[in-house]
Amino acid sequence: MRIKYKVVVMLFILFVFTKFSFANTLLFVAENLPPYHYLDKDDQPCGFLVDTVKAVVEAADVDADIKIIPFARGYKTTLNQANVFMISLLKTPAREKYFQWVGQSYKSTAFLVGLKDRSDVKLTTIDDAKNYVVGTIRGYHSEEYLKTLGFDIEKNLHLSVRYEQMWQMLFKKRIDFILTNFIALEKEMKSIGLSSEDIKPYIQLKDFPSELHIAAGLKTPPDTVVKLKKALAKIKVNGTYQKIMTKWGL
Repeated sequence: MRIKYKVVVMLFILFVFTKFSFANTLLFVAENLPPYHYLDKDDQPCGFLVDTVKAVVEAADVDADIKIIPFARGYKTTLNQANVFMISLLKTPAREKYFQWVGQSYKSTAFLVGLKDRSDVKLTTIDDAKNYVVGTIRGYHSEEYLKTLGFDIEKNLHLSVRYEQMWQMLFKKRIDFILTNFIALEKEMKSIGLSSEDIKPYIQLKDFPSELHIAAGLKTPPDTVVKLKKALAKIKVNGTYQKIMTKWGL
């Protein structure tokens, strides 16, 4: 009986320790978006912002996992679960009160991008684009942005689940433009066998939010957010962040 009792006690201690350790492991999530965050040939997370998160985690001295999952799932998980962080969430006024913002991980610029050979296209402003079909990813802020401007799924707005589908739609001329970040575009297209030489930016959307942030939902302990905030600031001051940018050609 004594031996069985010791085994039960040991199993209980192991269970409690494992549960405690798991609960204190942070989870960072992001969608497949090269060169920021994507899966390499061995199905391991990599990219500029994956390396940035790894540096932040090391500086903060915390345990963490990084997962590449669809944007909508990552967004919902971050909102509803503690200790989950989105690696690159676009900071917008509508989202601000629902998240705790660790800090800016990158800054991007939005364009309407289309095929170079579209001699029929006449585009000067975003309002002109309403005469065409604009594509973006379902659940991105760009969906909300375009709908606010009057774009409609029934007429001139197409939503894709993955960027691979979106670019194929453009090249097959089923849509006319894509609202996208021009910096990530080259590697994003190369990964699916398309050439960035065949496209060009038509107009820049200067009023589109540009700051990408590491962010957590309101259920994550504030002291954890502060710890990561200090770690992100540290790697920016000591040059680590700049070295990572240089490594990725940014």
